[in-house]
Amino acid sequence: MLYHGTKMKIDYIAIITPLYNEEKNVINFINHLELQTNHNFHLYFINDGSTDSTLNLLQQRLLNSSLKVTIINQNNQGAAAARLNGINQANEEYCLIVDADDLISNDMVDTILSTLNYFNNIDTIVPELMIQKQDKSYDPLPCFDHSRNIYTGFECLKNTIGSWKISGIMCTKKEIYLKSYNQYHQFNHKRENYLNNDEIITRLNFLNSNNVHRISSAYYYQYNQNSTTKKININRCFLINNAIILHQLLNDLKITDKLDKELISTVWGTKRAFSKNFRNITNKKEWLNSLTYGYNFIRNSQIYTRLNFKNRIRLFRLFLFIIFSSIRLKWSK
Repeated sequence: MLYHGTKMKIDYIAIITPLYNEEKNVINFINHLELQTNHNFHLYFINDGSTDSTLNLLQQRLLNSSLKVTIINQNNQGAAAARLNGINQANEEYCLIVDADDLISNDMVDTILSTLNYFNNIDTIVPELMIQKQDKSYDPLPCFDHSRNIYTGFECLKNTIGSWKISGIMCTKKEIYLKSYNQYHQFNHKRENYLNNDEIITRLNFLNSNNVHRISSAYYYQYNQNSTTKKININRCFLINNAIILHQLLNDLKITDKLDKELISTVWGTKRAFSKNFRNITNKKEWLNSLTYGYNFIRNSQIYTRLNFKNRIRLFRLFLFIIFSSIRLKWSK
């Protein structure tokens, strides 16, 4: 149970922000952070091999800023690796990850620090998530239980499987982040960027948290027009890899039905996307490899024994699709 009482005061939090070609956002991002009602935060920018003027703009803007900032440069490795680099560099006990194209309410830092210093034993703080729509208005992400603001990490975890019923934005203990990354890297040894690595880390953070506290301060997730274009993300196939890793990581918990549904949905969705965009996908072999990996994992595991008749037929159709697509790929060369 959480309670308030005497404890060591938390004076600062770390804000971790990866940067990759953010010249259009970085100035506005700093401008908004300077509006925080409490400046007791250390901002860690991880420049992930930007090729535009992001770094120059950042350095020039910080000349006239009172913010406490550390800039870390690295070769391009993807957002997940950049976040981990920033977390490793942080000296603060709690880390909040904020992307440069998003915004946070002006009271975010103050509310986080006030909450941490009022309650004991908080592992993770989750703000309200406001999702921007195409018309620039915002819709809140509904929480699975708005009647309270203190949860166990496990019930939060359960409500991220299949669909997100609690925000994945979090201020979490550094030691929890590092534990989660270590667990994930045991299954992703080469630390490959599978597109949604951050979602796996978020779920592991919930798993490794005893107490989660939801606050009213808001994280504003900005509308990204590029993500809604008809152009297929050629790395989407790797979502299967992470869906399998998530299943392996959480298989011992009593949520196999949720894990099965998410994995199957990811495999079926990848198959449909591959079929629909076959001509425009340039890395067809990688898509086939991921689909084959997903098929074999389902077919040769306990998941298959839990499939209903409809899904067994779908799995067989997936098998035929893989064979047909392999032949089609050979003939297209």
